Amino acid sequence: MGGSSDRSATVGFSPAKERNTKPFQFVGTGTISPPASAAVATNVMNFHATIRPVLIVFQLFGQFPVHGIVSEKASRWQLRWCSFQSVLCAILLVMGCFLCFVEYDRLMVIGVNADNVIGPLFYLDVVIIMVLLWRVAYHWATVVPKWEQVEALEVMQYNVRESGSRSSCRIRAVALLLLGLGFAEHMMSIAKTLYGKVDEARFCHWDYSNLPEYYARRTHGFVFRRLPYNFPFFLFMEYANTALTMAWTVQDVLIIMISDAIAGYFDRLNARILFYSTVQVVSSEKFWCEIHSDYVMICELLEHVMSICSPLVVVSCGTNLYLICYQLFHLVETEKSIIKTVFTYFSLFCVILRTLLMLHHCSAVHEAARRPIKLCRRVPTSSWCSESERFYDFVRKSSIAISAMGLFRLTKKTMLTMLGAIITYELVMLHFAQTTAHRGIVEECSSVEYSYEPKMESRH
Repeated sequence: MGGSSDRSATVGFSPAKERNTKPFQFVGTGTISPPASAAVATNVMNFHATIRPVLIVFQLFGQFPVHGIVSEKASRWQLRWCSFQSVLCAILLVMGCFLCFVEYDRLMVIGVNADNVIGPLFYLDVVIIMVLLWRVAYHWATVVPKWEQVEALEVMQYNVRESGSRSSCRIRAVALLLLGLGFAEHMMSIAKTLYGKVDEARFCHWDYSNLPEYYARRTHGFVFRRLPYNFPFFLFMEYANTALTMAWTVQDVLIIMISDAIAGYFDRLNARILFYSTVQVVSSEKFWCEIHSDYVMICELLEHVMSICSPLVVVSCGTNLYLICYQLFHLVETEKSIIKTVFTYFSLFCVILRTLLMLHHCSAVHEAARRPIKLCRRVPTSSWCSESERFYDFVRKSSIAISAMGLFRLTKKTMLTMLGAIITYELVMLHFAQTTAHRGIVEECSSVEYSYEPKMESRH
């Protein structure tokens, strides 16, 4: 972040030692709301208590294997290698690698085109996401103390009633909505595939007495060439596919919750600056010194969290970009059934909504971090001092935003950049589809791709 000289000058002192427990004195006229220090909040900020229900849902799908999330003390949230969560996550990782190899082997048999290449790419992508989520869970214990330090700040303990303040109920609703849509999308995908296989059997006049076995062998034929079929293993495969698919949604939801919380901290700080810009603060030097210190602590929290989560941000942007292009590519298909059309539009809606919410919450961090520049310009000249000047210069020279490993920053301009990338990549995908138009196509009623072909119906 920019402004390193100002930052080093402010981070060195301890806010707890410098601050006085007495509230600031101020002089004002007219009807002015009481200062933030006059009324204690009814609900103290607690990020970990807010995200606990969401993390429980994560772990139902083997994601983010942190042990102890049912505990109210976030300091007990740690990754344990021998815990059930870690073992389940490891099993899903192995399953993902195996299915990636199976999909690659399948394409080597039938050929590659613009549509079926998503098979191995899907499993490779979700395995990478799960490894990165495991990495975040492993380092999360180092984040908790910094998070609690920021939430213990005086400015965070007051009920700032303003449009910029974040609600825990709202972020839970957003997170659970996205998780629900992601799960519903996968269930629709299974229904679409099942409908296609049943329609295939009807068209080919195949007779099947066991629908689950028929579906398993026709859908996962390359798997059951290597492993014997049994119903419990088929159920586990379906659960593993569901859990791996949910990794796409989990990564975006985690980024959204982190971004929303940090933007909320900046908003509370901005609300305090906004109030004191309307009154004359007697201890202006001390006030701006504390504001500067609080701002730096939030920036340090953001920097530490991004050192852990920035690879996840890169993968999230890349994954969402590809998924949008992939679903747009399916919209131009001429021959589609009704159920496939509904699924394509619903899936496109889900990925666009998830992407926009992720970019919106990430860009909100940049907007909230830059807002003190405008607020400081509203401070009366009589309240301006050397500490307010230092704080203003620090914010102006700094570059506070969600960073993707230093490759790019997520701001409002990123949405327009991604839109241009979607158009460019979609043209590339359409060209690739034309050059591979006659590859990777399995003839109807063929057993080339599968290990099982049902018996023909008996005709009388």
